Amino acid sequence: MLDTTAEYCEAEVMADCVIGTLLLPDKQDVRLDTFSLTYYLDRNRLLLIDREEHLPALISMGKQAGFPECQDVFQIFFSLLEHLIQGDMVLLQNYEKRLSTMEDAIETAFPKELQRSITSGRRGLLRLLSFYQQLVDMCVILSENGSDLFPPEYRQHFSRLQARADRLYDHTQILREYALQIRELYQSQMDLKQNDTMRLLTVVTTIFLPLTLLTGWYGMNFTHMPELAHPFSYFILIAICLLIIGGEIWFFRKKGWL
Repeated sequence: MLDTTAEYCEAEVMADCVIGTLLLPDKQDVRLDTFSLTYYLDRNRLLLIDREEHLPALISMGKQAGFPECQDVFQIFFSLLEHLIQGDMVLLQNYEKRLSTMEDAIETAFPKELQRSITSGRRGLLRLLSFYQQLVDMCVILSENGSDLFPPEYRQHFSRLQARADRLYDHTQILREYALQIRELYQSQMDLKQNDTMRLLTVVTTIFLPLTLLTGWYGMNFTHMPELAHPFSYFILIAICLLIIGGEIWFFRKKGWL
């Protein structure tokens, strides 16, 4: 009995048939699977085996792939494989636009959900990357036509489909590297922001350190402290503190720390 729970795309060529599985990603959210199915193909029939709840989606996919117009089971099978990557170049272009938007957002702000979006996008691209690689491997096996199951013209058809899947694989790999660069850019920008914050806190702490020393010094309340008896000592101390703060701010600005 065939296992209908597929975990990858594969094709196993027998003497008079082809048996394999297909794992179909959801184009709305490629991190998920629309459904998976097991197929059996010989010269007279094509069997698609799947769970009952996926039957409406499978019928809909068959109509979109043009099954009713196909003249034989080989054309149906090839149309099914071709339908799996139909419109995927547009899908990858949309991914590229999303990544470009994320890159622009890094330069202007740091939204909290940005890192989650980058991670989610990379996982989705990884899922597509695996799917295209498996489809390329399938097409290589089918184009060899080792058992002469397919008519001769389908060798060229599968080779053409392999080339399309290979181009999608290369494009997806580039987008994954782009997403990785965006994540590194995001992390570097966050590090710079944290460094600026730490520098500001250090400067503020340094500015108020002499003031803390002064308040601690005159808070000792010794009996014989001549400054305490002076009528203007309070205002003199305020002036000294303001002078110290002004001098420190001038020095820090000169050094470029503020």
